[in-house]
Amino acid sequence: MSNAQSLIEQFYQEEQERLAQESTFTPIDVSVSSADMAMINTISKRFNKDKSQLVREALSQAIIDMFSALEPVERKMLAKDADELANSIAAEIAEEQGLPSLEENGINWVAQDKQCLKDERKAEKEQQKQQDELAQKILAELEAQNKPEQEATQEQTTANETVESQEEALEEQPQTDDAPFASDNAGSDTEEETPSNNSIFA
Repeated sequence: MSNAQSLIEQFYQEEQERLAQESTFTPIDVSVSSADMAMINTISKRFNKDKSQLVREALSQAIIDMFSALEPVERKMLAKDADELANSIAAEIAEEQGLPSLEENGINWVAQDKQCLKDERKAEKEQQKQQDELAQKILAELEAQNKPEQEATQEQTTANETVESQEEALEEQPQTDDAPFASDNAGSDTEEETPSNNSIFA
């Protein structure tokens, strides 16, 4: 088999896959504003994409974003309901086309909910880590700012304690009264009390 023949077989296979995938799509009538339609036309022309495919992909991504924004409890409930409804729609399409079953290539919303939970927990851990790092940085900056003030306060306290110690030492020294004339006065008193031997009655 030549390369050209292999290429044709590849085209047939891609066409079958595309038709099988498109068979799972459900048509919906959507009206958009002229501004949105202008942007759809501009993007599809720029990237050479089919407008219907472009809108389908954009809508699919928007639905995922809306689903992710739901409250976790409600999101889990809606995911289960959506998967059950998707299976029911796929069964109806398969019956219409006379097929035993139809493979659903869309999003499994229960699995998407689990992925959302993982992403949310990861984001919470990352946010907590950033908050802890910010708190440590602020604390380090405050300690750096307060260090000179603490050193100055410590020096002032040490100086005050030194002055107080010196004052207490001076107060505790014994006080001595200088009395240079004490011995002289004591001697004079002794002389006055001693009776004189020169008496007129001797």
